[in-house]
Amino acid sequence: MRPIIIPENYKYIATFLSMRCNLNCSFCLNSLDKSKEFNRLKFKELIGEQWVEALNRIQSRPEVPITFSGGEPFLHPDFIYIINNLKKDLNIDILTNLSYLNAVEKFLEQIDPNRIKRNAPYASIRVSYHPEQMGDGEKLIETVKKLKDKGFSIGIWAVQYPSQQQLQAITQMQFRCRDADIDFRLKDFTGTYKEELYGDYSKYPDSVMQEKTKYCLCKIPELIIGPNGNVYKCHKNLYEEEFPIGNLLDPNFELKEEFRICNKYGQCHPCDVKLKTNYKQELGKTSAEIKDIEDSSEPKIVV
Repeated sequence: MRPIIIPENYKYIATFLSMRCNLNCSFCLNSLDKSKEFNRLKFKELIGEQWVEALNRIQSRPEVPITFSGGEPFLHPDFIYIINNLKKDLNIDILTNLSYLNAVEKFLEQIDPNRIKRNAPYASIRVSYHPEQMGDGEKLIETVKKLKDKGFSIGIWAVQYPSQQQLQAITQMQFRCRDADIDFRLKDFTGTYKEELYGDYSKYPDSVMQEKTKYCLCKIPELIIGPNGNVYKCHKNLYEEEFPIGNLLDPNFELKEEFRICNKYGQCHPCDVKLKTNYKQELGKTSAEIKDIEDSSEPKIVV
């Protein structure tokens, strides 16, 4: 199969090994539409050998790692096999809740900490703290300390979900992490709370949570890979399993830097259109680049 070359302007490789999760957070970004159930079990998953074959096609740069996400990546039965069989020039980041403890113990035994460590302004393993599912977080700190003491690059992040319970728990967690010498950081909440929209969408007004949609041209300089190896142009398409632009196991698949027509402007996923920090932790970027937004029911856009 031909190599998949990551373009120079690509800054992220999002690899969703599984959409399954052992937690059930009320504000999970996998499912923003609370009027319908998000079926995590409907997503077919590649096995370890397939993931290794697919991901080892990628030719990336040191600052653009393979970022394993989900769902919860530790739930994939071949997670350790995948990490240990990726070619060495692919750096690795992990987004996890770190609370699937059986898999974590195997991870500690079988993974070299130096395999998941790179030169970056944040930890390679970024652990999410969710008070409504994890309580005071003491067990989480204990688990993170185990990995940190063994040499893993690891830190804890918490979403500032604006409920009083969440914010109070996060404040206490900051002190616990300071006392345990664990890097602790905050992430802005994205979504709605008590009918108020949170997040800065000023670059693309009315791009989220709208009833009426518009046509546009859009591109996102990220490689977004679903559990079955399908590649999507945005997170909305990923979570709804619609309009894949290819599959990593297709021998002829290649990344193309091009604008694609979309009729879902107004229902974009907040991750793609909110103002946020880039990989250098510089504020002010959005994942998506959008142009030629049209109100009409039929597009005039020529592509």
